[in-house]
Amino acid sequence: MTEPLFRYHPDPVATGSAVRVEHECSVCGQTRQMRYRGPIYGKQPDSLCLHCIQSGEASRALSVVATAIDGSDVLDMPAEFSDAVNVPDDVPRYVVEEITRRTPGFFGWQQQSWLYHCGDGAALVGPAGYRDLTPYPDALDMLRESHRQLGWAADESETFLRRLDRDGEPTAYLFQCLRCQTHIASWDIG
Repeated sequence: MTEPLFRYHPDPVATGSAVRVEHECSVCGQTRQMRYRGPIYGKQPDSLCLHCIQSGEASRALSVVATAIDGSDVLDMPAEFSDAVNVPDDVPRYVVEEITRRTPGFFGWQQQSWLYHCGDGAALVGPAGYRDLTPYPDALDMLRESHRQLGWAADESETFLRRLDRDGEPTAYLFQCLRCQTHIASWDIG
């Protein structure tokens, strides 16, 4: 059986979110060839396959029961594989649900965030260092702008960007817009 394809995370093995290894999925009980090893915001299975993530079965099976802050309601919260933070208003809810509940997530040093562009989710290319980003000036400019908004001086930003390391820290996360093909990025440090 072929492995599922994900619109917003085209290569989970390359990004480190999945590994090629035969295993029995804790959700479907099937023997699979790729095991998910990214974040899960819900019950933690012993082993999880990409098929169960894509179908939404993992989100349902790994849901958690939570009590509302005021204690009035008990909620069944579907498991998620990435957080829905900083989602622009023009991104439809079904896109957010596909990204958070039916797409493999990725680990960051702190709290990773999926990126959005042109009213849609962007596709995760993967962790990136400075050399990985140099072919994508739009992505570097996005990182510079985030530093500027934080009050960083231009020389501080450039020093930081040159230290980006795909396998260490600080790290950038490179995405590509599915509509206009622009590359965008976020950064993270432990």
